[in-house]
Amino acid sequence: MNQQTKSNKPKKAWWRHLIELLVVIGVVLAIMQWQERHLLGKSDSAKAPSQILVGLDQQTYALPASNQKQLIYFFAPWCNICRLSIGNIELQKEALLNKGYQVRYVALDWQTQNEVEAFVADKELSFPVLMGTLETMQNYKVKGFPTYYLVDEHGDITASSQGYSTALGIWLRSLNAKN
Repeated sequence: MNQQTKSNKPKKAWWRHLIELLVVIGVVLAIMQWQERHLLGKSDSAKAPSQILVGLDQQTYALPASNQKQLIYFFAPWCNICRLSIGNIELQKEALLNKGYQVRYVALDWQTQNEVEAFVADKELSFPVLMGTLETMQNYKVKGFPTYYLVDEHGDITASSQGYSTALGIWLRSLNAKN
């Protein structure tokens, strides 16, 4: 009887599993597109806003740097997703440098420099960390954390993303960046 019950149970065809998987992927991609709809360069080509910021090392840095490709990563020291994803940029350090990218971390929505320094020390960041302002946040249309932009040597935004990014996702975006 038990064997008969098992054989009467209809099995899902493999194609139904494939359709379910494609629907889930489609929903995730739609959410990502909606979440990133406000970012610079999403609807058309856009220039990265020019700004001079001071780093934790007390040096001044230009965003974007002239004649240099950059990955500009905006984070908040209180952001748990930033804590998880910023390490993925560090994992791609070699690949990004080999592609000619400078990486700049920009702290936003911070209360004190000490909290930014604690975040940097905890995550052992190797790239310069700049102290962003409300103006920086508005100019780059940062509405959530983390947000990052890939900028070419002409200051054009070639790719952007908001939210958690895997090391593979960062690497793929740097490969597929509009040039």
